[in-house]
Parts: sequence; C-alpha cells; structure tokens
Amino acid sequence: MKTQTASKQTASTTTADLKSLRLPATYGATLGVKKLLTNVHVGKPKKSQFFRTHTSDAMTFPAMLLEQKEARESYLVMPDISQQISELVRPVMLHAAIDRQNNTFLIPVPLPGESGTRNPWHESLAQAVERAKPTWIRVTANMHTGGYDVYEAEGPLPDPDWPAHDIDALVDVAFRGKIIIGLDHPVVQSLLGKV
Repeated sequence: MKTQTASKQTASTTTADLKSLRLPATYGATLGVKKLLTNVHVGKPKKSQFFRTHTSDAMTFPAMLLEQKEARESYLVMPDISQQISELVRPVMLHAAIDRQNNTFLIPVPLPGESGTRNPWHESLAQAVERAKPTWIRVTANMHTGGYDVYEAEGPLPDPDWPAHDIDALVDVAFRGKIIIGLDHPVVQSLLGKV
C-alpha cells in the first residue's frame, strides 16, 4: 500500500516538476533575444500551414517574377528586361504573410491579364489572401474545382506577431542574389537555350 502511494506521489511530483521546467512561448523576449530576418520564403503556403496576410497595402510589392518550378526558385526581373523575355515572366503582387511560428514569407499572386481577369486558380488564391487578412486560414488545392479550398481556424488563435520590417526589407532578403538585371544572367541564358 505504501509503495502505491509513494509511486502516485512521485508521478504527481514529476508532472509538477516538468510543468515548472517548461519555457514560456515568449522566452526569447525575456532573455533580450531578438529573431533576425535572415530567410524569407517565396511561394504558396503548405496545405497544413495556417497563415495570415498583412492588412496594409504598404505590405505588398508588385513585380515581374520568373519562377523555376523544378528548382523551386523565384527571381525578380527588372521591368525593362522582362519586356525582352515576356514569355518567361509574369506580373505578380507579392503579399507579406506569416505563419503560426511567426515565420514571414511572401505569397506571389498573379495579377489579372490584359482582359482584367485571372484564371480560376489565381483568382481563388487572390481571394484566399484577402480572407487571410482578418483571420487564420489554410488553403488546399482542389483539382475538381480548379481552385483552392479555404479553411478557417476554428479556435480563437492570437493575432500574429509581425516583425518590424517593411515590405522592401522582406523582398530584399527573399530575393538576395535572385534579381535579374540583364539578359546575360545564367538563368535567362539557360532558359533561352544559350548555355
């Protein structure tokens, strides 16, 4: 009998001790540590990833984008160069986004064509990005409808902790070494079949 009681006390003591060892979610702030902006992903969020988009229009960036889907890399292209390789690039609006772990990223949403319309995939992505401004969502591709299904978080999740960086800083980090300023860029040369 004594052994069972001692065992129960040890188990509850261990549980209580473990709880006291758990770090708070904001432990970095209490230690004077600040996360540096060293990596910004460019692309659509993963299907299991809840995200928000910034509510300010100042946190968007219109640009010409060259995407290499096989390599999963995106390049910004200077407007005058993009006119010379128009079949390789497309105009997008880059939207600042953040996930539940406070990782910032950029979602490229293709801009409407000359007719003022987008294809169903691009339109549903644009709508999802708007929906993500006030609430946490995740998106998954729906091949049958030709667009993205949007799922809202069911719980009362806290608002994101946006870093104190403007859109230019996010774009600068995201496209470090990935800005095409001339036709002699190795990626352009490869896509044109010159190398």
